[in-house]
Amino acid sequence: MDDSGQTFENLKKDLSTYLELKLALLKLNTYERTSKVVSVLSYGSMVVLVAFFAVLFVFIALGFFIGDLLDSYAAGFGCMSLLYLLIIGILLLNKKRIQEIIINAVIASLIENDEKQIKENEKSTPTDPSREAAH
Repeated sequence: MDDSGQTFENLKKDLSTYLELKLALLKLNTYERTSKVVSVLSYGSMVVLVAFFAVLFVFIALGFFIGDLLDSYAAGFGCMSLLYLLIIGILLLNKKRIQEIIINAVIASLIENDEKQIKENEKSTPTDPSREAAH
C-alpha cells in the first residue's frame, strides 16, 4: 500500500510541475505575441507618421504650384483643401472595407506566426522516439 501511495504522490508532484510549466509556457507565448503586436504597431505608426509628413509637404507644394497657375495662393490652397475633403469622404465611405482589410492582415500575420512556431517545434522535438532507437 505504501508503494502505491508513493506512486500517487510522485504522480501528483509530476502533474503539478507539468501544470506550472504549461502555465509558464502560456505566459511566455502571450508575452511573445504581445511584443510582436506592439512592435508591428510601433513600426506601422512610424511609417504612417513619415508618410503623413511626406503627403503634407507634397500637398503644400501642390498648393503653391496651383496658386502660381491661378495667380492666387488662396485658390491653390483652396483646391488642395477640396482634395483633402474628397480623400476624407472616400475614407469615411470605405470605413468597413478598410477595417476588414486591417483585421484580415492582422489575423493572417498571427496565423503565419503560429504556423512558423509549430514547424519550429516539430523540427526540435522528435516525432517518435521508438523509431529513432530502431535506426
